[in-house]
Amino acid sequence: MNKIKFFNIATIYFFILLTISAQPKLDSLLNSMDGLKPSEKINTLTELCWEFRSRNPRKAINFGLEAIKLMDQGELSDYKSETFNFLGVIHGNLGNLDTAFHYYNRAMNIARDIQDSLQIAYSLNNIGDHYFKNALYSLALQNIMEANEIFEFIGDERGIAYTLNDIGEIYLKQMDYPKAMDYFVRSGELRLKNDDSRGYAKSLINQAAAQMHLGEDSLALFTYNDALKYCHISDYVKGESWVLAGMGDVYFSRGKFDLALEKRLESLEIDQSIENKYGELINCNQIGAIYLAKNNIENAEKYLLRAMNESESTGHLDQLMISQDLLREAALRKKEYKSAYNYLEYYELLKDSIYSQDNSNKIADLQTTFIAEKKERENDLLKKDIEFQKTTRNYLYIIVGIIGVGIFLLVIRFRHEKRINQKLYDANNRLNELNAQKDKLLSIIGHDLKNPAGSIRSFLQTLNEDFDEMEIEETKECLKYSYEASTKLIELLNELLEWGSLNRGLVEIEESNFDLNEVITGIKNLLNPIAKEKQIEIITEFCEQNIYSDKNMMNTVLRNLISNALKFTHSGGKIIIRCESTKNENLISIIDNGVGIKKESFEDIFRIDKSTSTKGTNDETGTGLGLPICKEFVERCGGKLKLKSELGIGSQFTIQLPKQSKLT
Repeated sequence: MNKIKFFNIATIYFFILLTISAQPKLDSLLNSMDGLKPSEKINTLTELCWEFRSRNPRKAINFGLEAIKLMDQGELSDYKSETFNFLGVIHGNLGNLDTAFHYYNRAMNIARDIQDSLQIAYSLNNIGDHYFKNALYSLALQNIMEANEIFEFIGDERGIAYTLNDIGEIYLKQMDYPKAMDYFVRSGELRLKNDDSRGYAKSLINQAAAQMHLGEDSLALFTYNDALKYCHISDYVKGESWVLAGMGDVYFSRGKFDLALEKRLESLEIDQSIENKYGELINCNQIGAIYLAKNNIENAEKYLLRAMNESESTGHLDQLMISQDLLREAALRKKEYKSAYNYLEYYELLKDSIYSQDNSNKIADLQTTFIAEKKERENDLLKKDIEFQKTTRNYLYIIVGIIGVGIFLLVIRFRHEKRINQKLYDANNRLNELNAQKDKLLSIIGHDLKNPAGSIRSFLQTLNEDFDEMEIEETKECLKYSYEASTKLIELLNELLEWGSLNRGLVEIEESNFDLNEVITGIKNLLNPIAKEKQIEIITEFCEQNIYSDKNMMNTVLRNLISNALKFTHSGGKIIIRCESTKNENLISIIDNGVGIKKESFEDIFRIDKSTSTKGTNDETGTGLGLPICKEFVERCGGKLKLKSELGIGSQFTIQLPKQSKLT
């Protein structure tokens, strides 16, 4: 924004100094601006918004919102994009990631409408930072590299330095330290060249982090001290916090736990004072790790639980995963094996969720190749189009008599090719969809097989290593959890084999008339021990009839649906199995008064590429494959599986089977 056009720069800094020294209320500050034009007020407020983003983020937000309010009255509305980006950055620092993402998208939409390349690039970079904090590194890299391309095209070195630094941070997270160092050095050189002391401090901090991971501890400490000087020069308070945190990491790696704890606590105090939520979460996790190293489990859990709870509420998945892993270690040291197992299960779920969406460092090279190839394809198509137009124009002069026929033939050919291309496009989309389902299924298999298998191995390792020192109750507890994990493993394998046979066409439909009541009675007898344990009553209504379908498939479907109802119904609840008959259909409904299902989840629970396992009312576990298999079986029998549910009230699954087979 070219603020010199509107007012004297000295006026802005007068108000900044006034605000720093006296901290007046916003209304008082606005009153002191009465002599300024609306455009000058907007520029002043926007400048203050950015200046105060670290020192006093709440006040910075008020400045930004007041500037937006004035822009809504018609002044400098084209600069809303920049202000929305500022507000997004501040909310991101406060840990309000969803609000930050909302502002970044508003900034992007405005920038695109007015074709402001600079703000489009900053919006993309900020959106990339949002995905980075959510641990979606491939999406982060894609947006930041697109921003880098725009900054390079318009020659904005400050923006280029931002993107180089952020790309380096992604490689740092992915543990490619040499590549991360290369980006940090390039970013630092640009920032030093442009007299950006604050930015140069950030680049030095990141270089020191990479140096530590590369085993250069002494050099890292030297670089951190150098960064601290530039933090003081630019009044970069958040940077000071990062320097202290980094020094703490160096001391921790050297085994100097007291020094490490001192630096991390100082860093945490600064982050709390400036409301830097991401810094708070990282510090709490690292302080917990230090206390674990000192074998102070009580203090370790205090900080780790704080990090876990706040990470869950703000959506910082990378820090949530670290909290779960460290809490698992703390639980093992306290010999609380069930808690350790729960933390391990949550950690693995987060790990799979994060890394199934991110394909490691090769994405950067793929993205660069994609951009280059895209430009090359566009140029080739443009050249071919121009050549085609020249040839067509020349022939028009020569063979005017047959132009009508030529156009007619071209139209026919075009339509034919369009139909073929559409079919290829549809087939490609279907193939992509099937690949996505396959990838999700493999992810589910990998996660759900790995968790129980890993748990069995963990508990058996504990028994092998600590058997002589363990109390009999601890031994029984380990054996109990090993048995539960093995049961879950067998259940998953059975369902996977069933699903695989069905999708490979190995399961044949064998329809016949059978006694529905006999099937339901057999299932009730099988599940009665579970119902008695949870004190749940199972009632059968009007099911004395024969139906025509595949008996084995219907037995599997009803068993799964009734088991699900038991799983998600509270003790003392009720389950009703109701059978009805219409002119064309037989209806079988499983009705419970359990926890219910959110409406937005209705479709996902029946999809193999979306389905996930949810714990029951007594922490019962499942595989997440049961309902997709039920839906597939019912549809193979020519029927439909319908769901009605209300959260907190209960659910009703209804099987609709035709009286005459729909199979061909």
